[in-house]
Amino acid sequence: MAETEENGDNRTLQRSPAPSSTSSSSIDINSIDMIAEITEDTPHESLSTSAVLYYCKRKILHPYLRLLSVMGLRSSTQDIPGSRRCMTILSYVYLVEVTFLLCAGYVLQSLSCFRRDRGFCYKKQPKHLSFTDKYEQICYGSLPFTYIIPSVLHLSAYLYAVYLFRCKENEQLQNLMERVFLLSSSHSDGPLRQRQLVRKLWLFIGLSIVWMVFSLVSINVMMADGNIIFHWFENSSAKWKVFLKVLLVISTLCHDMAQTILITSYCLQGQLLRSYLHFLGAKMLQHSMLPLDWLREIGEFQKLLLYLNEDFAPIVGIFTVINVSWAASGIVWILNYDAVDKTAPIKGISILNVLMWVLISIAPFLQAARLTNACRAICHLGHEVRVRPFVYKDTPGEDLDSILLYTSSLRLSCKLFDVPITGRYLCVILTLSAISLLILGQCHVLQEKIN
Repeated sequence: MAETEENGDNRTLQRSPAPSSTSSSSIDINSIDMIAEITEDTPHESLSTSAVLYYCKRKILHPYLRLLSVMGLRSSTQDIPGSRRCMTILSYVYLVEVTFLLCAGYVLQSLSCFRRDRGFCYKKQPKHLSFTDKYEQICYGSLPFTYIIPSVLHLSAYLYAVYLFRCKENEQLQNLMERVFLLSSSHSDGPLRQRQLVRKLWLFIGLSIVWMVFSLVSINVMMADGNIIFHWFENSSAKWKVFLKVLLVISTLCHDMAQTILITSYCLQGQLLRSYLHFLGAKMLQHSMLPLDWLREIGEFQKLLLYLNEDFAPIVGIFTVINVSWAASGIVWILNYDAVDKTAPIKGISILNVLMWVLISIAPFLQAARLTNACRAICHLGHEVRVRPFVYKDTPGEDLDSILLYTSSLRLSCKLFDVPITGRYLCVILTLSAISLLILGQCHVLQEKIN
């Protein structure tokens, strides 16, 4: 990992390995207990680099990397010293099993007429027809557009994430997280800032877990609401049908976990980048970092932002296309504008299901807009520095002018679909949506649908 420079104390902080019980340079037990319980009253001078990194890894980094390992996105043997070749092979076998489970879920959803935007949709009982004709007779919706295309997109996003985490450079999240924690430790209230940052990061993880719980509940409620028919298995035994139902629930939950973990990872990196800029801006305004070193840190930030925009954003973009399509399709169905499916009853669980897809669709845009606002703020930092001569009284005016020109020329923004996402665009979209709903209500369209 690249070095992290800090000139407030005229020293260079380097990445230190996590403490190991077998290492001669490891921290003793009492020191580890002290590090794990960092409080607001702990003076920042007493926190060494290894202490800060250990706190970062124990509180947030290692738990989240374990979540990535659950979905096969990261080998669980990377943190095991002296991992053998057989352990590496087992990790790839586990990855194949997860991929097979995802594919099984795609097939079972099409066989059971389970749509993620509205639940199980049946027209009539099965007849002795071919699979294509039988599908058209039983299920509402087009087989390619309802199942095949979304499944291919979902699997493509997952496989690209596997390539990104396993084959390409996969230390970006660790690198960014350790940089932010080390940068925050140089402040007088460093422990407080670190605790606040950990709470913010865990908030994103907690919200993703809540979303998956609601998704699991909605699936089970939809499944318990009616009789489920699996094509080609109508005459199977009761035990086999129960097995297919359980496999459908597990595989569908696996689908949700895959995209929720990756969208959460995107939001975590966005929050860390916002904190990175916040800490850099504070150090610059307090003149606790030399201008040249500050410019180097901005260069490192640009590399991390480039990774988020060009490498990670396509994954979130594919999932967003699927989620927005399900949310829009569910809303159209609830308003009874579907061209075919007009007889299925609208229930509370269906509305909850659509609301879940709306929330997970807008989450990346909200985080991207927040990061873009932070980038715009750092671009105006040079003006604030230039009008503070009492702080930079020992700094030549030419250096201050260089900072002003450099920050003013920065073009930093968080992008999705290669488009900069800003808060004003989101406000415009929400305003237009509200106006559209108001117009539909005034024209008695919504009132007829509700009645």
